[in-house]
Amino acid sequence: MKSSLDIKKIEDAGTVTFELSGKIDEDSKLESMLVDSAKKIIFNLDKIKMINSCGIRDWIEFQRKIDDSVQIVYQNCPQVIIEQVNIIKGFIKEGGVVESFYAPYYDAENDKEMKILLTPDEVVDNKAPVKKNANGTELEFDEIELQYFNFIKK
Repeated sequence: MKSSLDIKKIEDAGTVTFELSGKIDEDSKLESMLVDSAKKIIFNLDKIKMINSCGIRDWIEFQRKIDDSVQIVYQNCPQVIIEQVNIIKGFIKEGGVVESFYAPYYDAENDKEMKILLTPDEVVDNKAPVKKNANGTELEFDEIELQYFNFIKK
């Protein structure tokens, strides 16, 4: 069966970046991302739309096969990934770093939901950073802060 996960590999001086898009499920060929030569692996998860229970299991198993000496960075994590990070131990390999992630905000003025890219440094004391729309109106954070930012351990 054809995988619904697209994997693009970019290599640059000991760093391997994998740009993932689509769905992580039982048909995903995650083992194709095992590389021996990398000192650092970046997972750009920007275009992940879904992950199911088989995908979660396979993702955790796959990461266990990555040597502990390899630095792992997770970029552009969508809400579906952050929700898994918060509830499933081992979803992010121990020592791995979430560099950036999307957070849900609501624009009441325009009745529009939006995902805004944040870095963990912007979140202080589990409080969502203030974000504004194009008119300068403050957006509402559209999740429970304590739960959503649970993965950020300072």
